[in-house]
Amino acid sequence: MKTETQAEKRKSISELHRSRYKRNSISKTNEESRRRRLAIDQALRRKHREQLITAKRFRHLTQKEEYESAGEDDGDYPVNYELNTHDISKLEEELKSSSHEVRLDAVKFLGRALFDPSKAVHDFVVDGDCVNLLTQLLTAGDPDEQLQAVVGITNIAAGSYEFCIKATSTIPYLVSYLKESNVALQDHSAWALGNMAVESDEIRSMLRKNGVLQPLVNLLDSSDSNLVQTACFALSNLARGPNAHLEEFFQAGISPKLASHLINNTPDTVTEICWVLSYLTAGSDQFIGQLLNEGIAPLLVQNMEPLHSQGALALPLIRTFGNIASGPDDYTDILIKEQIFLPGIISFCQSDCRPVKKESLWVLSNITASRRPEVLEKVIQAGAIPILTEIASHTNFDIRKEAAFSLTNIACHGTKYIQALPNNVLLPGYLEFVRSEDPELIKLGLTYLQLLLTHVPEGKSLMQSIPDSIYALESVTLSTHSDLCRTASVLMDTYFGENNEGVEQDILA
Repeated sequence: MKTETQAEKRKSISELHRSRYKRNSISKTNEESRRRRLAIDQALRRKHREQLITAKRFRHLTQKEEYESAGEDDGDYPVNYELNTHDISKLEEELKSSSHEVRLDAVKFLGRALFDPSKAVHDFVVDGDCVNLLTQLLTAGDPDEQLQAVVGITNIAAGSYEFCIKATSTIPYLVSYLKESNVALQDHSAWALGNMAVESDEIRSMLRKNGVLQPLVNLLDSSDSNLVQTACFALSNLARGPNAHLEEFFQAGISPKLASHLINNTPDTVTEICWVLSYLTAGSDQFIGQLLNEGIAPLLVQNMEPLHSQGALALPLIRTFGNIASGPDDYTDILIKEQIFLPGIISFCQSDCRPVKKESLWVLSNITASRRPEVLEKVIQAGAIPILTEIASHTNFDIRKEAAFSLTNIACHGTKYIQALPNNVLLPGYLEFVRSEDPELIKLGLTYLQLLLTHVPEGKSLMQSIPDSIYALESVTLSTHSDLCRTASVLMDTYFGENNEGVEQDILA
């Protein structure tokens, strides 16, 4: 039985590409072309949102997804992108063709083949003339060819380091397109630059030297929500790493532009804005303070309710809150003065979305670490303790640990607070931490036991009422971690030794 070769399967790139659009998918007018492009772009963004946040984003839909997004029938024309060297030779010829239609079909096909490149495509990019040919299309002046060439660059930049570094030769062109009036070209240029920005400090430095920051910030003035979202994607990736030069973002006037998009905007746009803010607030207390002084807190808080039902879309908002609460207590005060903030965070702690739950518990642990009793009072009044107790007692260790940090922070504020906790419910869970092999969990469990035994009159009898609790504590005295061993030994000697008087000792100092 004869087997088709790859070359036989793909006789002509242009012919095959046209066959894919056999029915109504060839746009007959400029308006129809624009409608189709917008529909596909919306589907792409929806696909990316469903995949949460990816460091890099391909400009790619499956054939079925593309037709569905444009409201068209996909027909029975599967496309094979497993190109071999013969196919690449044909592709090169068509990219150099004197026919606009042939060149356009070829560059579109290349953009898709770059999504999951075969060895031949890989070699074409890394060792061949791929980027040079795309650059020629970038500079040829035809807007359709320019756009599709940028799509190809976007997918190259979304690949491995050796792909991405090849794409960097196009940075000057892409930066110049950010300043054009063609929204589609601006959008995809920002997308490509965003993919490059995530790769390394080296490439981010290259981007900054080519003046990418100010044009990207200027895109935030656009009324096109897709363009704003893509600009934020690029900006958040540019703000990564220890050498992000965040002061330059503020000098470029980014903060009021970001704030303006937090007012009456869609969850998708707010999410992308918050990804940028999550990096800006991770830099230093100085930058957090500047954003708070400019009134960012109430704008963030008012977006809690709209994002509550959006699952993982709320993550960057929550992370930004956590960064703010990790700063000075004054910053935490600004957040909790917003009446719906604490109820909102506690509600997020009960989310069915695991990352949202975990991130929200981290925020609450930062808040309960405040040295100000009035902050603790507000947390308690908001109903946090029953929620935290339930989570700390009945979920997986990594989630329980986050809830336990908040409860331990509350207990550390003194006798009044630890006695307000439902210790009979909490103790078994903390003992499980003590029995674990994770030093961080063991330390968390020992901290709670020390507070319980020191500040709760019935703490010792409560421990003795639970089978093997003393054995769990004693087992830590054999730990190879000297601090844990010492802590457990002092607790054993003080409260469960032969001649103990329950003397209070600062054993975890």
